[in-house]
Amino acid sequence: MAPDKKKKSINLPDEIIFDILLCLPIKSLMRFRCVNKTWLQLLTNDPQFAPLYVHQVTSKSNKNNNNSPSLLAFRKETLKDQTHICSAVELTACDKVVNLELPFCRGTTNPSYVLHTICNGLLLVSLADEKEKKKLLIWNPFTNDYIHIPYPPPIPKHNKCSASGNKIRNCFGFCFHEGINQYKVIWFSDCELIIPFHNRLHVSVYTLGTDSSSWRNLKDIEYKSVRTNCAPALVNGALHWIAFIGFLRHSPRILSFDMKDEAFKEIPLPHQIPNGTSKYFSRVGELGGLLCILLGTQHGDNFDIFVMQQYGVANSWIKHCTIVRREILGSFLFLRTLSFTQNREILLITVAGELILYNLETNSFKLAGFGHHFYNAYTYRPSFISPRAICGGSPIM
Repeated sequence: MAPDKKKKSINLPDEIIFDILLCLPIKSLMRFRCVNKTWLQLLTNDPQFAPLYVHQVTSKSNKNNNNSPSLLAFRKETLKDQTHICSAVELTACDKVVNLELPFCRGTTNPSYVLHTICNGLLLVSLADEKEKKKLLIWNPFTNDYIHIPYPPPIPKHNKCSASGNKIRNCFGFCFHEGINQYKVIWFSDCELIIPFHNRLHVSVYTLGTDSSSWRNLKDIEYKSVRTNCAPALVNGALHWIAFIGFLRHSPRILSFDMKDEAFKEIPLPHQIPNGTSKYFSRVGELGGLLCILLGTQHGDNFDIFVMQQYGVANSWIKHCTIVRREILGSFLFLRTLSFTQNREILLITVAGELILYNLETNSFKLAGFGHHFYNAYTYRPSFISPRAICGGSPIM
């Protein structure tokens, strides 16, 4: 009688298993949560694995197509009865369209929400319900988990914006700073109405995951407003906006906020923008880890992208590329760049809410083919980072 053949199992050290999992596509890892309780804990609640995976994906994004970023796009349609339909889709690196649920819109007939910025796969969202009660939340579209954080308190009474009849305009930023291992939210507020000689912005900061998490007022800054219709750019540990110091949005500036020191400073503009001009429109962004700015005029022929090769050095701005206006559909003023692809294409959104890819080598474009009504989109790398972990005081790294 043949001896019983026992199945042999190979027990690998935890460190090796950890390293193997870090190299796998994130959607494969989601299936591995069912292997056992240990893996479920590792892939959902481990304070070290999630941020290490984000770092691994980012560092290998140019070498491994499995880690190429997706596109997260948001659509809003108004029906004949004036109700709204809100939806979101993810376009994966292999051109697969995945419909996403918006869990924070459940049970609301006319949801009103604003997507402010994305960091490590987490989105900062502000929401107003039917009673116009404002909420602020952090949402992970991949795990569909979200958590509320306190909405900023009213502006102090000494600020002129708090006067009766002045509508407050909000601008938020959200990012993670590796040096201090913290997520922070920054809030600007200014007056929608023009107040003579009022040239200040109220600023507050909220640090997540600390025992004393609350909004802290910083010193007002002497700017009229910041551009609120585009997300800030995170470069070199600082968030960047286009800010204005005069009425009617004259004199644009690049305003940066260091998340570690909580200090503001101006970044010099390319010399192609004359000081004090209002004819140029611009947006800041991040391309390949470098600060970039998009420049053009409302009726000009071209749209230029400049990249700052050495952060903070004025003469390090170089023209990266030029987009020819006549090749693009819709109003050129409302084009917005999202990111470069691996095929030297730029992802853009037109005024009609269509997503397009512009080829820098052939100066040609193609529609992404998802229809209209998109109003915002982000390049997006899914992550396991839990909003509950970063808000609940648990260690992040």
